[in-house]
Amino acid sequence: MLDSPRPWMWKAGFVVVSLFLGLSLVWSIHQGLHESQAFTIVIAVAGITLALWAILHDRYSRIAHQQKEEALSRFHAATESCLNAFCLLDAVRDSEGRIVDFRVQYVNANAQDQIGLSQVQIVGKNFSEALPRLLTKRMFEVFCEVAETGIPRTEMYEVPAEAHIRPSWIRYQVIRLGDGLAVTSSDISETKSAQQRYEQLVTFTDSVIQHAPFSIIATDTRGIITAMNQAAEKLTGYSRTELVGNVSITVLYDERELTARAEPAHDYADDIEQIGFEILTAGASAGTVDEKEWTLICRDGSRIPTSVAMRAVSSESGEINGYVSIAIDITDRRQMLQYVTHLATHDQLTGLVGRALLRDKTVEAVERARRYGTKVALFVVDLDQFKRINDSLGHSSGDQILIEAATRLRRAVRSTDVVARVGGDEFVVVMTDITSLADVELCASNLVAKLSPEIKIDEYLVNVTASVGVCVYPDFASDAKHLLKRADSAMYAAKERGRNQHQVFTEDMLKETADRLTMEHALRHALANKELSLHYQPQLSLTTGLVTGMEALLRWKHPKLGSVSPAQFIPLAEETGLIISIGEWAFMTACHEGKTLQDTLGSDLTVSVNLSPRQLQQRNLVEVIEHALASSGLAARNLEIEITENMLMVNTDNNLSKLQRIRELGVRISIDDFGTGFSSFSYLLQYQVDRLKIDKSFVKQAGTDPNAAAVVRTIIAMSHGLSIRVVAEGVETDEQLRFLMRRKCDEAQGNYIAGPVPFSEFANTAGSCNGLSILQSI
Repeated sequence: MLDSPRPWMWKAGFVVVSLFLGLSLVWSIHQGLHESQAFTIVIAVAGITLALWAILHDRYSRIAHQQKEEALSRFHAATESCLNAFCLLDAVRDSEGRIVDFRVQYVNANAQDQIGLSQVQIVGKNFSEALPRLLTKRMFEVFCEVAETGIPRTEMYEVPAEAHIRPSWIRYQVIRLGDGLAVTSSDISETKSAQQRYEQLVTFTDSVIQHAPFSIIATDTRGIITAMNQAAEKLTGYSRTELVGNVSITVLYDERELTARAEPAHDYADDIEQIGFEILTAGASAGTVDEKEWTLICRDGSRIPTSVAMRAVSSESGEINGYVSIAIDITDRRQMLQYVTHLATHDQLTGLVGRALLRDKTVEAVERARRYGTKVALFVVDLDQFKRINDSLGHSSGDQILIEAATRLRRAVRSTDVVARVGGDEFVVVMTDITSLADVELCASNLVAKLSPEIKIDEYLVNVTASVGVCVYPDFASDAKHLLKRADSAMYAAKERGRNQHQVFTEDMLKETADRLTMEHALRHALANKELSLHYQPQLSLTTGLVTGMEALLRWKHPKLGSVSPAQFIPLAEETGLIISIGEWAFMTACHEGKTLQDTLGSDLTVSVNLSPRQLQQRNLVEVIEHALASSGLAARNLEIEITENMLMVNTDNNLSKLQRIRELGVRISIDDFGTGFSSFSYLLQYQVDRLKIDKSFVKQAGTDPNAAAVVRTIIAMSHGLSIRVVAEGVETDEQLRFLMRRKCDEAQGNYIAGPVPFSEFANTAGSCNGLSILQSI
């Protein structure tokens, strides 16, 4: 701020006036003027001089005032445009010259905004009076120190909450100005808050890293370990002091494993430590999170499988400053994976190789044999009559038999051979490095012999035999697929030849296999080509001599194959699943033709239709039967479903439910070939059977074999006791018919009465059978 005309200006003016007056007086005397004249001249000169000085003084005052105003304007412009708060303080001293307070002389707009008070409320007042809660003891001490020493100070200050001003943190700079202070302050609340958040984040991050449940290790760009957490210490067995700053991270990894994954271009004569680190960080250096499984070498030398994720740490410019590795012990995971893999690839009951893994191992064996010119023998082993044993003794006993069979097979082969379970009672053995077919025959015989001894199940001794089929690569199969398929065919051939033996696949079987494929192909088109038909065999009442029903029997006549035996194509249809569509056609045809024959003969005939095991598992079986009845108009009581007793012992609950639904339609249930299975009368009660059919083998032997006759008598007597009708099939002689009549058998069926005939001939055949002529003739 500028003052009034300064004292030196007045002194200069006095000197000038005095000088002019003295010079005027000297000049006047020198000219000889009278004193009064001289005095007059001096007075005039003095007046002129004073006038000139007044003019000059006025001009200077205006200039000084203008400069003062300009200086004030610049001062205000500077302070008011300043982004910080600014104030001028004068020291307030006591009588002894000690500073006791500071008086506010000036505050800018930002200062007013910060403290929430106007200039009127602040300027001219002592600091302690205007802002008592803001002036802390520390701030007063700093102000006094600067005012006394002249040394500027910069401080950060946390504003007390009771001060009730906006900033929570301020930074102020104090400079001495005369006997006062110039104070500049800025709001650093956001900066301080960000700093606190950063510090909290750093603390939190460090805590998270240190207490993370997995190993975290940081390195520099050379691989030297720079930090590690507690989990890393626990995993490796090393302490921080042993590793940090001292060794490369590669000391924790298997050198052979690192070099095995290296590029061929690496020269291992170079620093293996550096090369190993480059291998570890190759993916991370490329900008990705590189996760791989590595073997960790612990301090005690133990080896731990780990999953390691490696990532580069980069600056804002993209320059790599180091690396961070996160490692997890995957011992448990690997064991679990091995366990799950074992479950997926092995049979849970026996622990043997499963079907999928068998396929892979067979392919490997064949490829190896092709490479080294050796042979591979594949044995398909099927336990004979296992289903009957399983159903009779229960599934628990059946499981024990399978486990024992698996154990015997493992003991019968070499440790390098593959033993697998591929089905309920079907096993496969793959033998490599076979040199001759004679060895194959010997091995097959050995497998049959090892499985033949009795197996003890609880208190029972169970005799289990096996049928073994064998095929040899490359003699009779060109690949793994045909090797298994042809060994399976050989196994079925062994069963057909009487079971409990082995059969090696030969050239002759190639033709049989080809014929089977040809038949399968032809059977798939048999329905569409209308090659299938039903023949009907009459069933005669042994009481009235009248035809009471007929059994529908499937026939197939192919234009090239000719008439194909049902014994050939029905098992094939069952195996391929074609029996489902063929069975639906058979139900529909039997119902329609049966209704037509009823109308033609005027007789309430029953039509019997055989149901295969595969059909019984058909989901919509009940709907198929219901549709056939509705479409044909045949009464449900005139349709009879024939099933074998063995079918009742498989999936009993499901079968019971399905057969009950069929009975609810009004359809009758008949047990075919009764006496050949387990002949359990408990099933007859459970399934509410309407009729039993005595197997023809018993009928044939009843006249000559007392045991067979006893079986027939027992079946008839017990069935009648349960109100179940009995029909004997396979009646071929009058002697057999007489025997059945004496035993009060209800009905008979067989070629002695009439053979199966086409639909178009049945009416005539039935007419010739009706009456008592046959019964009277005997």
